Amino acid sequence: MHVFALTMPRPEGTPAMTTPATPAAPMLDADTQAVPTGERRDEHGRRIALTFDSTLVRPIAPPAECWCVALDGSRQSMHALIEAMQLATESGVCTLDLGTVHHWLSSEAAETELACRGLATSAGARALLDSRGFAWWLHVLMGEPAPRLVELTEALGSRGIVVGARGLSAVEGLLIGSVAQQIIYNAHGAVLVVRAPAAPEEKVAC
Repeated sequence: MHVFALTMPRPEGTPAMTTPATPAAPMLDADTQAVPTGERRDEHGRRIALTFDSTLVRPIAPPAECWCVALDGSRQSMHALIEAMQLATESGVCTLDLGTVHHWLSSEAAETELACRGLATSAGARALLDSRGFAWWLHVLMGEPAPRLVELTEALGSRGIVVGARGLSAVEGLLIGSVAQQIIYNAHGAVLVVRAPAAPEEKVAC
């Protein structure tokens, strides 16, 4: 496994993608009509995983050439997405896998709520990708975030997983028990940890 820690922004003179750091956006109007292209159910018939494809640009790149971005609607995950977009652009493969994981739901609730939560959490990310001409696959999962995300990247054969870190430094942002730390411990492939600049309210006075 290869682990990379990256702090944004990039060095001066290096082109980088930027977007306002905003929390999870509400569902887009088109999402109310979104139909999953794939699903998985457990042994009890409960819906536990859904896949949605981008419609503006059809995804054609094989998963082995694509990075998988962990999304939770936070500012940190949006910075991770921006870095993944930069990597994809540099490699000439403008397709990304997006993974978002949600708490367990009952069988009845999962029929509608899993899709709604996944689409809402990823709305801002998908809008950004669409605006830049990227193709994407959205994977909406149910369960514990780190194990599900690791399983997803292994099942897809992804190039690696990109995850945002919280905290004031690369070390402080990877606390034991955090999703990023668990992914690093359990992933067999490359893991890119992106640390976003501290927001004003996160700065600590000396």
